[in-house]
Amino acid sequence: MDAQPDCPDQLRLTGELTIYTVAEILTRLRAPLAEHPVLALDLSEVTELDGAGLQLLLWLRETARARGSALHLVAPNPAVRRVIELLQLHNRFDLDAADAAAGGGA
Repeated sequence: MDAQPDCPDQLRLTGELTIYTVAEILTRLRAPLAEHPVLALDLSEVTELDGAGLQLLLWLRETARARGSALHLVAPNPAVRRVIELLQLHNRFDLDAADAAAGGGA
């Protein structure tokens, strides 16, 4: 996980977002989630997403909302996008707005 130097409230997740990695990722995300009213997660370098990773993303989103802040997914790679769309969660994560902000399209 790397912070983006030009955007301190955007973090880039890399590698797998799976049952084997979510505990460590959650530990590392707790502070930024509490510190920033809007947190963006760049998922362009996430290579795999399983049920545990999706559960983490959903929990992060709901936690942010409960705190009156927001969580945005930025540039999800095709593997991540497929999982989210297959489960019909693209509206919950507002992937269409993420595409528009990145200059892409669905």
